[in-house]
Amino acid sequence: MSDPISPRPVRRRAQALLSWPLAAAMTAALVGAAAAQTPSAKTAAVQAPAPFTPAERAVILPALADCADGGAERLGALDDAGLRDALLRKARTELGQRIRPSDVDGMWSIRPPVRAVEAELNQARLDGRLAAWIASLAPKDPRYQALDSACRRYAELVAAGGWEPLPPGGVLRQGDTDPQVPLLRLRLAREGFGGATAPEPELFDADLQTAVLGFQSRHGLEPDGVVGPRTRAALNVTAQARLQQIRLNMERWRWLPRPLPAERLEVDIGGQLATLFRAGAPVLAMKVVVGDPEHRTPMFASQVESILFNPPWNVPTSIATKEILPKAARDRGYLARNDFTFVDGRLVQKPGPKNALGVVKFDLPSPFGVYLHDTPGKTAFSRTDRALSHGCMRLEKPRELAALLLERQGGSAADVEAAIAAGETRRTHLATPVPLYVVYWTAAAEADGQASFRPDVYGWDAKLAQALAAADPEQRAALSRPDTDCASLGE
Repeated sequence: MSDPISPRPVRRRAQALLSWPLAAAMTAALVGAAAAQTPSAKTAAVQAPAPFTPAERAVILPALADCADGGAERLGALDDAGLRDALLRKARTELGQRIRPSDVDGMWSIRPPVRAVEAELNQARLDGRLAAWIASLAPKDPRYQALDSACRRYAELVAAGGWEPLPPGGVLRQGDTDPQVPLLRLRLAREGFGGATAPEPELFDADLQTAVLGFQSRHGLEPDGVVGPRTRAALNVTAQARLQQIRLNMERWRWLPRPLPAERLEVDIGGQLATLFRAGAPVLAMKVVVGDPEHRTPMFASQVESILFNPPWNVPTSIATKEILPKAARDRGYLARNDFTFVDGRLVQKPGPKNALGVVKFDLPSPFGVYLHDTPGKTAFSRTDRALSHGCMRLEKPRELAALLLERQGGSAADVEAAIAAGETRRTHLATPVPLYVVYWTAAAEADGQASFRPDVYGWDAKLAQALAAADPEQRAALSRPDTDCASLGE
């Protein structure tokens, strides 16, 4: 099933890349997305655009109506130049063309292919397929469409006045009687959690606890049914801020290939989850420990190429000098007790039960030196906040993932267990590398528009909002309006 390898340190491949050339399926998605950039399209870009025909205006106006400031009446009054600008602005938004992610932050190396949007519009008109082009702009992934529904729902909440924040107060739990309980019940009801009234208004009853539990589970909080400081703080995030959070996650969705490969592994840094997809459907999901705010896990695309059983840990120099060697200086037996040794002058932890990588490691090309692996520290998976590592991604179910990845080439769960039990460091190459996307979601939604939120542990939502505002003069004003940047074009 695999080849033995020496436990000596494996030299990292030198690859200075910002975005990765992926497997054929992934590359095909990018090529398909850029197919409209033909020589004829480029020619169309330099020709003076003809006035929109009445039929073209009839296609464009409905597509823009619910994302325009001022509504259909204002749109109908626009001249051709104004209508064209509005359409191009929306198209650039839906195609993820407003910013280049890696220009904003070097840790954001997922980026969409460059699109000649104006040339595409001109060519679509020449070919008589304007409606089809408009309909193709927004991502078609059901999860993006669900976020779009949530965006509309929260825009309506903002337009209706949002919700009132709770005043400062103590901890509230089931059985308490408190003047704040009616305010809490009303606040939760505004976002769809429970009813707004109760027979005993000031009593924290079982129904209110159920509503609090629902709110906590959808906001990345410990689901204990108690309104403590963290839950109170989440309740006091405004409807406008939640709407913006949804919009920023929609922006990150626009950076991904369209469509995503049917077989892939996704790691969600924000949600701290990993999911393996086959035929476009999830077949394995698990919790993940990701980098802490000082050692952030990057957003990037790559591919899992091999599985290493019973891996040695080649300790990064920064960890060795800042953490392990100072401990060894204070405790002479520390290195030996924890199976550390020096190989060619580098600190290495031998394979075994104490190894920080556990018994399975998944190797992949990465300019950031991060990868996926097992861990001996299983208790971390019981925590709600799992941003705890130095940047690598620790998996809750590495054995199950290894078995599924090897299944396509005749491997099985029994083979995985046998390789681990042998105790020897062995590498198995995947016959077909599996595309990997490491993404950052702080908002997700169900098909009915019911949203879930997670803390912005890296501050990347705020950074993205600033970049969009700087790139688009209208973006700063748009972020304060509830009726922009939600609706997918062509619906």
